[in-house]
Amino acid sequence: MNKVLLLFITLICISKVGAQSSAFAVADSLYRVGNYSKAIEAYKKLENSSYANTQIAKAYKALGNSKKAIENYEKVLDRDSLNMLVLYEYGKLLFSVGKLKKSLTIFEKLKLKDTLNPNFHYQVGLAKEALQQEDFIQSYKTAFQLDSQHQKSIYKLIRNSLQFQKFEKTATYIKVGLDNNSDDLKIIGYNAQLFYAQKKYRKALMWFEKLIDRKKATKYVYEKSAYCAYRIGKILKSIAYYEEALKLEDGNYFYHSQLAKLYYQDGIIEKAEHHASQAIIAKMTDPSGDYYILGLVHFDRKEHGKAIKLFKMALEENPEYEAAQFQLALCTDNYYSDLKEKLKMYERFNEKFPKAKIEMRTIINTRIRELKSEIHLKGE
Repeated sequence: MNKVLLLFITLICISKVGAQSSAFAVADSLYRVGNYSKAIEAYKKLENSSYANTQIAKAYKALGNSKKAIENYEKVLDRDSLNMLVLYEYGKLLFSVGKLKKSLTIFEKLKLKDTLNPNFHYQVGLAKEALQQEDFIQSYKTAFQLDSQHQKSIYKLIRNSLQFQKFEKTATYIKVGLDNNSDDLKIIGYNAQLFYAQKKYRKALMWFEKLIDRKKATKYVYEKSAYCAYRIGKILKSIAYYEEALKLEDGNYFYHSQLAKLYYQDGIIEKAEHHASQAIIAKMTDPSGDYYILGLVHFDRKEHGKAIKLFKMALEENPEYEAAQFQLALCTDNYYSDLKEKLKMYERFNEKFPKAKIEMRTIINTRIRELKSEIHLKGE
C-alpha cells in the first residue's frame, strides 16, 4: 500500500514539474519573439522564482518600463543579493535612469567580486565620469589594461587624451583600436580629429573622407573636411563639403560666409554674392566679412557706388577691418573725380593702419604721392 501511495505522489510531482516546464517554455518563447507583455503575463502565472522575476524585469526593460524592471530585479536580489548576472543588468539599468550613485555602488561591489573583469571597471568609469569624479579615467585605463580589445574603453581614453592634447598617447590608443577593428567608424573619426588638432590637414582630410565614403558624415565631418581641403588648396572640394554641411543645417551663417569667400576666390561671383547675402541675413553677430565680400563682388562689376556703401557697412561693424578700409580707398579712387577726396581716403588708411601689410602700404603710399603731384600740378 505504501509503495502504491509513493508511486502516486511521485507521478503527481512529475506531472506538476512537466506542466511547470511546459509553462516556462511558453513564456520563454513569447519573450524570445518579442511579445513582451504576453510573456510577462505568462511568467506571472508561474511560481514566484528568481528566474521568472529576472525574465519579467528583462521584458519590462524591453518595453521601456524601467521602473517596473528595477522593481523586479530588486525582488530577485532580495532573495539572492550576490547574483552577479542580475546585479550587472540592474546596475546598468540604474545608470540609464540617472541613479548614478546607486549604480556606482553596484559596480564597485561587482568589481570587488571579480577584479579581472574589464567591463566592471568600465561601468565604474561611466558612473564616476557622470558623477564628475576626478579619478574616472583610471577605471577606463584598468579596463584597457585587462583587455586591449575593449573598444568602449579605448574610445574614452582617446577622447580624454585628445582633450588634454596628449597626442602621442592618443595615437597609441588609436593604433590599438584600429588593429582591433580597422572599420571602427568612431576610431576612424578620432584619427581624423587627431590629425586635425595637429594641423596635419592632408592626413586629416584623408581620414574624414573615409567617413564620407561610408555615408557616415555628420555636419561636423563636412565642416572640418571643408576646412582641411581649403588649407591644402583644394578650393572646389572645400566648396563641395561646405555645401554638404549647409544641407544639414540650412541657414548656417558660417557656412554661407565661408562659401561666399571661396566662390569669390574661385571667380564664381554670382554664388559669392548669394552666399554673402544669406550670411548677412542669418548672422546674429559681426557680418563685416560678408559685407566685405559683397563689396568685392560689386567692385569687380565696377559698381563702385554700391561697393563703397558695403565697405563702409563692413567698417561700421568692425572699424579695425584693415582689408575693408583698403578696398574702400581703392573704390573711392575709382568712383570719385575729386582728387582731394581720393587723397583723404588713402591718408585715412595710413592713420588707422600704420603697421598694415607692406603690400598694402606700398600701393597706398604710391597713390598718395601720385595724387599729391596731380593736385600740385593742377594748383588745387
